[in-house]
Amino acid sequence: MRAVYIDPPYNTGKDLSYQDHMMSHEEWCAMMEPRLALARVLLHEDGVIFISIDDGERARLRLLCDAIFGEENFICEFLWEKTQHFGRQKLNYYSNAEYILCFAKALYAGGGSGGPKLKELLVERVKTELLDAPLFNASNREAALTFPPGTVLFHIPDGVYERAASEAYTLLDPVTVAGGYNEGAFSLRFRSRWSNETVQKEIENGTRFLVKTEGFAIRAVYGAGKSSRSAPRQILFTNQGNPLCTKGRLTKRIDTTENASRELKKLFGTEVFSYPKPVSLIEYLISLVFDPAAGEHPRDFLVLDFFAGSATTAHAVLSLNAKDGGARRFILVQRPEPTPEGSAARAAGYGTIAEVGKARIRLAGGVFREINLTGSGI
Repeated sequence: MRAVYIDPPYNTGKDLSYQDHMMSHEEWCAMMEPRLALARVLLHEDGVIFISIDDGERARLRLLCDAIFGEENFICEFLWEKTQHFGRQKLNYYSNAEYILCFAKALYAGGGSGGPKLKELLVERVKTELLDAPLFNASNREAALTFPPGTVLFHIPDGVYERAASEAYTLLDPVTVAGGYNEGAFSLRFRSRWSNETVQKEIENGTRFLVKTEGFAIRAVYGAGKSSRSAPRQILFTNQGNPLCTKGRLTKRIDTTENASRELKKLFGTEVFSYPKPVSLIEYLISLVFDPAAGEHPRDFLVLDFFAGSATTAHAVLSLNAKDGGARRFILVQRPEPTPEGSAARAAGYGTIAEVGKARIRLAGGVFREINLTGSGI
């Protein structure tokens, strides 16, 4: 399997349903260790594991994963903005984010004369030939980039330009545009995702650049056979008013906890599960899985979740398949933990959490079958 996603029960110090009761940090880690070790065995050599966790066991989980997967196979600790509704302020700080630890089974390939090579296992999107991509990245420091004569195509009138209309870009030299191209070399300073060294290497490989307006928001244009891969950002923003709001190639946005609860209630008609993860969050993570050998996003692989809960992972896999015609499959594991007495789930006839998960798979499957039959979008 290429991906494992788990949202383990957080260690609240209370007696949970697992036999290895999580009454302390040591016991929580003892519960997690054999499960993580088995996950590593089951993973494909290019597989990855995503683990949702809060502050309580985050540090210990990282140490545990370092020991099981190897420190060298740590990819990232994503930070998911889980809410924008803060309610009554708590003392000292308010928790509006959770962590998602990501490890690879084998992040480096081979040895050879050049030594181990870092694999590209998580890719947000691939921009293929003849597409243009912005170089601006608001989270990066400013850099001065130099563009040799004739390397930039302008969609603005010929003439001499001494300043950019946008405050985000600073022209360090006057630019003479003649016949739609820069007549001489010029330098531009802005927050760029590329260094000047990278720009020069890209130019040697045939990349050219495009300026559409007098704002000088420069873009890279990839010629035949060229492509650009975008890695996911570490902070997963959910506020759509934020220009850095996280969007995948198939997912318009990542949702919050509140919206996840509403989403599940809409599906069941009642609140059957507390604090589910958003389908869009797990869908986004699964959509990042990349095959470094094939150079593409695989659409036919197995996803494992051994803390299945309300089966959000299955729902995410079904949603992703419906969007890109994929044939991803899932394996879910969930103990028959009883639903709470007096809960909406118990009142609806679900005696265990596992029954809730199975019902969700049936309901979500029905929704996506109907969408596919009618030919409407998602």
